[in-house]
Amino acid sequence: MVGLFSCVFIKASQRHHIRNINATEIKRGMGGLHGNKTVHRNNDLTAILESMALPPVHTSTHSETLVGGGDGSMILDNEICILNGDLNYRIDTMGRDTVVKAVNANNFSKLLERDQLLVSRRRNPGFRVRAFQEFPIAFAPTYKYDVGSDRYDTSEKRRAPAWCDRILYRGAGKIKQLDYQRHELRISDHRPVSGLFQMRIKTISVKKRAEAWKESRVRFGKAKERLTKEAKYVSE
Repeated sequence: MVGLFSCVFIKASQRHHIRNINATEIKRGMGGLHGNKTVHRNNDLTAILESMALPPVHTSTHSETLVGGGDGSMILDNEICILNGDLNYRIDTMGRDTVVKAVNANNFSKLLERDQLLVSRRRNPGFRVRAFQEFPIAFAPTYKYDVGSDRYDTSEKRRAPAWCDRILYRGAGKIKQLDYQRHELRISDHRPVSGLFQMRIKTISVKKRAEAWKESRVRFGKAKERLTKEAKYVSE
């Protein structure tokens, strides 16, 4: 991959709700050219998720929307995370023709049993992406096609089809995926995928928080005074 172009589209009516936007890039080496490529892909994902590449959050208002004591400089500091893109995981130990026959027969379950990402999540306790969820896949592999056609790769390399393009998410109780599908655009050797999510977003009202803090201090003072009088009465 030479480059990646990403867009985020927001309704004009919702634009004023979007704040504190940051972007960064994390360079990865060419180690995946040799050796166990699944391990390299796992390591790349781990490096991205654990990299302290974002500016830290300093205000108490926003720090309360973070988790694990983080300061926002890591992706996993956030309550809700969506991981998507060409993750480049393949189907293990199956030849191209076998995979294509299974796809044509809609036998996706046979192929998903050997999907490198799903296998890593099942078998590798230290895999960081185990904390993420993925909606059940019910569509054909999205890679690799002859551009402009519905044929899987017929080039000299004849690459086996795979679910390279994925969407995963994390945020227990705060995010729910409603849909997961691929789209039949033929301008690339990939088929794009999309996900529909329902999220519950936490917001902090500085004014209401201050009022609640003031009220709790008053109630604590009254309770402390009452307990002090009761303790004095008992001692007498």
